[in-house]
Amino acid sequence: MTTVLQAVEPPEPDPVADAIAALTTAARQTRVRGAGTEHAAVEPVDFGEIACHVITTVAANLGGVDELLAGRPGSWEADYVRQIVQSTAGDDPDELLRYRTEPVRLAFDAADVFYDLGLSDLYEQATAELGSREDALDEELFNAVATPEERARIADIQAAMPADVFGVDEQDRDRVLALMQEAQSITGAVIERAESTGEPQAAALASARAATATVEELWQQDLAAYTAAYLAAARRYFTDRGVTCEVELTTTPTGEPATWDTLTDQVHEYARTNAPLPMTGEAPDYSDGSPADALRRAGLTYIDRARQA
Repeated sequence: MTTVLQAVEPPEPDPVADAIAALTTAARQTRVRGAGTEHAAVEPVDFGEIACHVITTVAANLGGVDELLAGRPGSWEADYVRQIVQSTAGDDPDELLRYRTEPVRLAFDAADVFYDLGLSDLYEQATAELGSREDALDEELFNAVATPEERARIADIQAAMPADVFGVDEQDRDRVLALMQEAQSITGAVIERAESTGEPQAAALASARAATATVEELWQQDLAAYTAAYLAAARRYFTDRGVTCEVELTTTPTGEPATWDTLTDQVHEYARTNAPLPMTGEAPDYSDGSPADALRRAGLTYIDRARQA
């Protein structure tokens, strides 16, 4: 007879059972009252204090007592829990924060904030303007330097290309790719020849491409600098209140909405309002329109900054 061994699946985690076990262990502990004196005595711990501390800490970690009791806020159990938290930490939200043991996690994407502030428009306008300039200079250089044979071959390639190069089927993909590579080889040779002979169009094209690269570099630098400034401002929200609490920035998966509670919403708004923009070193200026409008007036668009770089 053959015995078949079946894999035993581990039990699902049970946080309630884990909490009961941890609290039971805590309740069985003892403490020494009057240690070091002739009246020293061993006695059970004050479990009432422990239980109140644990419940209040959980409320703080979740962002507040309302978040803790969101499942059934009107129950008699919720009423007692609310009394425990308020009796332990008081009514001041800042006092409740002192019980928090978890970092405050903020869903953050600097590019999203820049979009809200209108700064993405400045970046996109710069890349569009410089891209159009590159295309025009590229065409001007090609027409000035390319041989008749090169111009004719490029015309043939353009005529042979489908209207939608991304919509071709798999059978035609290799042909289209080969045509694109040939066109790139021809235009690359033309540009290289223009550079070697010192054609003015080559210098202009190189300058335009350098400006595009500078704008991209500035954009990436701004995103990184603003992320650091936002995190510093979020941390300052707590230090200004005398609270020691770590802050972490998290990324929300694409397509999923960010989750906010009362606390994280307050911290986020504080950081957005107070974090300095990398372009100015000052908080966003809404005094006369959007922060992007203020940068335009100050001559700090991406085009302006690329010219100054």
